[in-house]
Amino acid sequence: CELMNNSTQASAKNIWLTIDYTKEEELNRLIIKKIIIKDDGIGVHIDDLERKILDIGTKNKEGGKGIGRFAAFQIGKNIEIETVGFSQGKKTYSKVYIPLSFDSFGNNINVSKININTKEEILKDTNHNTYYQVTITNFYDDTVTNKEPKKKIIDKMLEKNICNSIFERYPLKIFNRDIKFHINNQLIDPNDFVIGKPTLKNISYKDRKENEHNIKIRFFNIKNVDKQKVFLTTNNAGIQTIASGFEFEAKWLSPKIGGWFIYVASDNLPSDLYRNIGLDGMDEEVKAFKLFIKEQLTIFFRQKNIEFTRWRN
Repeated sequence: CELMNNSTQASAKNIWLTIDYTKEEELNRLIIKKIIIKDDGIGVHIDDLERKILDIGTKNKEGGKGIGRFAAFQIGKNIEIETVGFSQGKKTYSKVYIPLSFDSFGNNINVSKININTKEEILKDTNHNTYYQVTITNFYDDTVTNKEPKKKIIDKMLEKNICNSIFERYPLKIFNRDIKFHINNQLIDPNDFVIGKPTLKNISYKDRKENEHNIKIRFFNIKNVDKQKVFLTTNNAGIQTIASGFEFEAKWLSPKIGGWFIYVASDNLPSDLYRNIGLDGMDEEVKAFKLFIKEQLTIFFRQKNIEFTRWRN
């Protein structure tokens, strides 16, 4: 997810996700053998290598790389980075290949202090398309993930779930066709997921200190889903990122209304408010905000119940 966030920040119009799944007849303890994420964003030129890629400790987000470029080490030991970038100053294109192994890092936080067999070249002509590609291999097996669950490939990456997971994460970008996501050469089509157009509600919320906040709630009627899933999002370097969520349930809700994804966003509410909303022992501010959101959902879905009853009659 973090790598795809990087791609969206890099002005990409296309993101290709290629996953090599282990076939049932293969004797392999891992369900995935290789993951490749490629985008057609601005890439990284040789001149920016140190600043944008090689220093893990940087917090740079310009061009969509930032610290998240090494998030792949959370699931695999080997990373290969390949990129073509353009220098506005020198008016040249370059191509870079960087192989990285988690085991080679040790206590170093700067890749430039490690001996890496990179390949770097200035491309001769100007007929090139910029891109950034990350290949992940050598995934952790259960001997590691049983002790460190964060290194386990989550179910959302499974072949039967991956398209739904990508749409769940980037609904507006997919629905508005801002970015085209290709999963194993299959283009994610918003018409395969959404019924009709999403509904946007702009609502004012007053916190316990009497401060007012503008809340945006977007409702997506989703195919092949029978639940109402609420996602609370925060702005992460220009990308709306899901911080937490919950399921909305009500005995009066007609099952014929179908499934919905509901996204809640605000520009000035503290992110901790979102992240703690699903925890037990919530403080009073978090409880009040969650109650407010549920009240807004109740208003929306009670109206949907009325509309459905009228349509049925």
